[in-house]
Amino acid sequence: MHAGWKRALLTLLALPLSDAVGQEPGRPEFGSFAERVLVDLVVTDRKHRPILGLTAADFDLKVDGQPREIISFAAFGTAAMRALEARNAAPSAERPGLDLAAPQFVRAASVLLIDEGHLTFAESAKLGPLLTHVLRALAHRGGELLVLTTHSGVRLAGRLPEDVADLAQAAGRIRGQRWPQLGSLPMTDAEALEVDAGYGATEERLIARFKALNPGTGKMMESLVRARAVEIAAEVVTRRRTTFEALESAIEWLAERPGRHTVLMVSPGFPNDPSDPAFRELATRSLRANAPIHFVDVGEATPPFGTFETIAMAQGLPAEGRVPAIDAWVGAAGADRLATSTGGLRVGGTNVAKWFERVLDTTRTYYVVGFDPPRDRKPGFRKIEVKVRRKGARVLARKGYFDDAGPASTN
Repeated sequence: MHAGWKRALLTLLALPLSDAVGQEPGRPEFGSFAERVLVDLVVTDRKHRPILGLTAADFDLKVDGQPREIISFAAFGTAAMRALEARNAAPSAERPGLDLAAPQFVRAASVLLIDEGHLTFAESAKLGPLLTHVLRALAHRGGELLVLTTHSGVRLAGRLPEDVADLAQAAGRIRGQRWPQLGSLPMTDAEALEVDAGYGATEERLIARFKALNPGTGKMMESLVRARAVEIAAEVVTRRRTTFEALESAIEWLAERPGRHTVLMVSPGFPNDPSDPAFRELATRSLRANAPIHFVDVGEATPPFGTFETIAMAQGLPAEGRVPAIDAWVGAAGADRLATSTGGLRVGGTNVAKWFERVLDTTRTYYVVGFDPPRDRKPGFRKIEVKVRRKGARVLARKGYFDDAGPASTN
């Protein structure tokens, strides 16, 4: 395969925005002669309200710390944005060669992915009110929606608001697949991965916990701790792989549809594994489909263990055997990193419904900037940094992209 074609597959080819005026954003296409990376941006003020009416001249963009010229620019949003910024329809005085598209109506396609593999049955049973709120909010926005689960086989697509009742019924069939730990040596997913990776301090913590919960155990405790950690670590990897496969399916569905793409992953989260190549592949697919993954964190109010283990630890564990307070965050760090890397948000806390409105704002009003990557470059991760020349403005965008293309060649 020609090297130029390989490189083009890595980044999105931006359509000339003079052709896009008055049209709805379509599915990204790949080309063999021109490369362009598109970056979706949501700009808000300090109170998380969308900032309307920006032009390309308001943005500064860097890739790996080096300034890059914005070659294409488009604004998508409400009628209010269109009225506020009619000047976007004319070329920028500061950048005469840049075509600016008028703000466009936003079509939307979303996936509501329920991560059953990381949910217990009790946790999934409590999700009804949250899912009802999410579906009502999405129905008000309109567009297409796919309800997808990781284990129970639910996969139902429909149009909003017409099919909201059927979609809500599908979402109601979720069943958490993870059993709470009730054994003699409870440990978190993050702890199991750390022991499996050779972290001695974590292993010592688990040995102290094992001694406290199982008085009279002999010299085999270290071997038992390691064996149990390896077992749980394997389960963690399997659950995460299943979640990633479901996310890949969600992104493939979105890539076939026009409009703004959104993935809402309802999950208590999973630990981070920087060495997992599946993470890189998933982040790259998200880039190609312009589909940020938002992490709807339903695990923040849930302790690392079930009721049995929580009571046992509170009453009988020495300090060196207890779960660190930070472990609840570490246990969801992989899902958080996935959202951050793809330009999504982590939505959680005691008022999920309020924070979910921020997610909806990212689908209603946003900007797309395009740049051409350097021609002579090495494969690797490219860090993207976008700033707005306006006081108090905050930018939500993906942190970068993986570029496997090297310098052009004839091989």
